[in-house]
Amino acid sequence: MRSIRSLLLALMAVLVLLLSACGRATPPPPASAVLTAMVTAAETTAQPLPEGVIRLTVAPPDSPSRLTEAFFSALYGEAGRGLLSAGEAQGPLVQDAALYLSVAPYPCELGVFRCADGSGAEELADLCRGRLDTLSRGFAGGEHGEAASRGRVAVEGNWVFLVLCEDPSPLLEAARRAVG
Repeated sequence: MRSIRSLLLALMAVLVLLLSACGRATPPPPASAVLTAMVTAAETTAQPLPEGVIRLTVAPPDSPSRLTEAFFSALYGEAGRGLLSAGEAQGPLVQDAALYLSVAPYPCELGVFRCADGSGAEELADLCRGRLDTLSRGFAGGEHGEAASRGRVAVEGNWVFLVLCEDPSPLLEAARRAVG
């Protein structure tokens, strides 16, 4: 009888531990990990990404890889100013970001943004669509005009993905899988 009671108490303790672990939310992946998943997916497509640079909001402040407020607003326009900084009372709209930018004169760009909430994601998605429109107009009529028109923006909860490459679909799918 004593061993059955001990066994039941042990099983109940395990159950309590398991149930208490269920309430804990897993933290979101870093934007850099999502970008890595997208770049890896691009390696399996017919046309891999051209040589590029990566900018991260989490890079050290003095690093050339740091995605700064000035760099972000240069790409996304004046409407993007202030979205990365913590100057707002509620904090920055964009909590984590990673960009891949082609260094070749070819339209290829990837962006991963984790926003504070879903409404912020919609606001940022509009900025990303504006960025794609700017790139499309810039390459229009040229050698890469058609490629520049293939860009896509997707919102997944509080995540925003910008994909401008030959075949955006597998990269968007990789991003969605990475954020869960």
